Amino acid sequence: MTKKLRCSAFIFDFDGTLADSMPFLANIGIQIMMKYYDVEYDEASNRYKSTTGLPYEHQVNLNFPGCEQNERAIEEFEKPKIERIFEQQLFPDVVDTLTQLNQMDINVFVSSSTYQPIIAEYFAKRELSTCFVEVVGYKPGFEKGKHHFEHIKAEHGIRLSDTLFVGDSLKDYERSKGFCKFVGVEGMFREDDFRRAGHEGPVIQQVSELLAMIEPM
Repeated sequence: MTKKLRCSAFIFDFDGTLADSMPFLANIGIQIMMKYYDVEYDEASNRYKSTTGLPYEHQVNLNFPGCEQNERAIEEFEKPKIERIFEQQLFPDVVDTLTQLNQMDINVFVSSSTYQPIIAEYFAKRELSTCFVEVVGYKPGFEKGKHHFEHIKAEHGIRLSDTLFVGDSLKDYERSKGFCKFVGVEGMFREDDFRRAGHEGPVIQQVSELLAMIEPM
C-alpha cells in the first residue's frame, strides 16, 4: 500500500488546476506572441508553454526581453483575460474535493497568477469563498511562489513543510522547491515532463485523486 501524504494544508494553483482555463489562456497568449513578435505558431506555443505558470508579463519579458512592444502585448493579453475569466469553469470534481477537504479540517488556499481582485471575485460569484482560508492573487512584486508562500505562513501560522502545493505547470514545481511538498496535475504537461524536471512526488490527473492520497495531521 502506498504511504499516504501527511498534511495540514493545501495550496492550489488556479488556472489548469482548479479551473479548465488553460486552453483559453494559451490561445490568447500564443496569438499575441505571433502578432507582436513575428514568430510562427510552433515557436510561440513552445515559448508560452515553457513559461506557463508565470504572470503573462513575466512570460513576455522572459521570452522577448527589452522589446519595445512588450507593454502593449501584455495589455492586450490582460484585457480579454479579465473580461472572460468568469466564463471559465472549474473542473467537475473540484467543488466536491474542496468540500471534503474542509470536512477533514484541512486548511485550503488558492495561489494564482491572476490579479487579486479578479480571482477573489471569481470564487465569490460562485459562492465558494468560504471553501478557502484565503484566495491569494497576483500583484506586481507579490506573486505565486515565495511571496505567496511566505504570506500564507506569516498571516495564518501555516507550517509550509506540512503543506501540499498542487499545480499543473513546471514553473509551479520550480517555485515549490524549498517551501512545500508538490503534487503535479497533468494537463499541459504530462507525468514524464514533471519527471524530467526532477519531480519525484505524486502526479495526478484530477484533484479528486488527492483525497485517497492524504492523511490529515
